Amino acid sequence: MKINSAEIIKTMRKEMGLSQEELAEQLFISVRQLARIECGEATMDIWQFISTLELMGHPTEDYWLLYLNSDEYGSYRDYKRLKRQLNNGDLTEIKEVVDAIEKGPLIKQPIIRQFITYVNAVIGKTEPSAQIIDALLTAMRMSKPHFEEKMISEYRMTYNEMSITITMAECLSGMEEHDRCISMVQSMINSRENARVSDEDKTILFPSLYFALSRMLKRAGKLKEALRACDIAVDICREYNNLKNIPDMLFHMADCYHKLGEEEHIYKTHLVRAYHAAYAMGKVKIAAIIKEDALKYFNVTVP
Repeated sequence: MKINSAEIIKTMRKEMGLSQEELAEQLFISVRQLARIECGEATMDIWQFISTLELMGHPTEDYWLLYLNSDEYGSYRDYKRLKRQLNNGDLTEIKEVVDAIEKGPLIKQPIIRQFITYVNAVIGKTEPSAQIIDALLTAMRMSKPHFEEKMISEYRMTYNEMSITITMAECLSGMEEHDRCISMVQSMINSRENARVSDEDKTILFPSLYFALSRMLKRAGKLKEALRACDIAVDICREYNNLKNIPDMLFHMADCYHKLGEEEHIYKTHLVRAYHAAYAMGKVKIAAIIKEDALKYFNVTVP
């Protein structure tokens, strides 16, 4: 799997504002090897190329298809299925899918190996703990051996690394280490906002980051700040037509308003919007849960 990537890599590195030394370190190759790649004297492995694209904020999974052989394609389908299950919260048969990927040819690739290590760290875990955080750090250090929390704002992270860091922060939030987890997510936001990012990055990543920040702020009792962060997440979702998490975000905002002691019509409006947004997207089960929870926790009947 090789690709002629000289000009692409050189241009992307400059757009990222990285020196050859900095990019070489993130790709686990020597500066001399990167220099040879950029001048066309050497080729870059496709997985290194994918890592560079992700560092730039470009989703890459479908791009892989151009370079997979028939054996790898079957493993890739398992990988996509696993990600789909995780996104949908469907944990049925998830261990079987993980086992299939671990036995497949793609497990040799660093991106896949790190993702599976991350999944194994959290699968079946219901309570946040120091052990889970240690396992997540193991996954993170597969790509960033010298990872430190205080350096998060300086890192350019792949999507795997972002997912791992958000999950670490969620664990810390559940352990009531509020300042620490809020700082981690805010640092990720600052890092991405200070870099040139693609529309894909804004569409996929920023809503997740701001919504995660909002949840952590709410747990810390910082309700007005939580509302501001969630409002940003909603605005980004609407701007880029990424609406799948809008019902959860609106319900979350309703809860913040309710905890702030606002008048019923304010949080009821958000509950009604959350219900109808879910229903309009065909998420009938989620809509039913929102309707049930609105009555159970807010004493509000959603029309």
